Amino acid sequence: MTYPPLGAQLIVFEKQTDLERNTAAALDAVRAAGFEAIECGAAFHAADPAAFKAMLDQRGLRVAGLHGALALDLDLAFKLLDVYGARDLCISGLGNWGTCNSDVYLKDVEQLNALARQCAAHGVYTHYHNHAYEFAPTSEGPSGMDLIMGDLDYTVADLCVDVAWVHIGGHDPAMFLRKYADHIGYVHLKDYIGDRHWVPLGQGRMPFDSVMKALPALKKARWVVYEQDTSERPAAEACAISRQYLAKTYGY
Repeated sequence: MTYPPLGAQLIVFEKQTDLERNTAAALDAVRAAGFEAIECGAAFHAADPAAFKAMLDQRGLRVAGLHGALALDLDLAFKLLDVYGARDLCISGLGNWGTCNSDVYLKDVEQLNALARQCAAHGVYTHYHNHAYEFAPTSEGPSGMDLIMGDLDYTVADLCVDVAWVHIGGHDPAMFLRKYADHIGYVHLKDYIGDRHWVPLGQGRMPFDSVMKALPALKKARWVVYEQDTSERPAAEACAISRQYLAKTYGY
């Protein structure tokens, strides 16, 4: 199977270290695990992006994308993306992180569309990253995700599908990927047990066999990124386990 390019989100290191101070060690771990790209926050190393780019170059790593919220400093994000040679920006948090008010969702989607138009003019791809709360119904009936997908301007934006949050939201992630394949430009792979207890890929309850079979059909997907919000294991170990799982199980 042919999969999109693969990266790792640095968030797995954030609860275990001062990531800005210890970036080199985190990058070494990501590279040792076998990843060739990273995703990071939209203001990460904003004080000296050239130094961060040099650290990446020394290790043969690229930036897959930046991740932020609607309120991010877009000019700063453009500056960082240009320095890193990256073209992808993931946005999350529409609907004020869980409102049941449809008007809030629609206002946020309008704002996201405006942001995405600015990104498109700068040559940047905008992807909306879901969590589970968007799949809950609003007081008016439709779910937040229904409202987002109904009003998103797909000429300038698409989805960053987090498969674990889709699963937690009560949906089959592989079916979701197949159904909306034409509107997916980025994917987050994540695994969990219990009540949102994050674990390395292949260690939890995610139906990865069906998810991985759905990935090659995502012709517009620019990146697939391993993401683990927290880890009981050392982050470097979690990265290595996740990368080995993808390689040994799926040849990825």
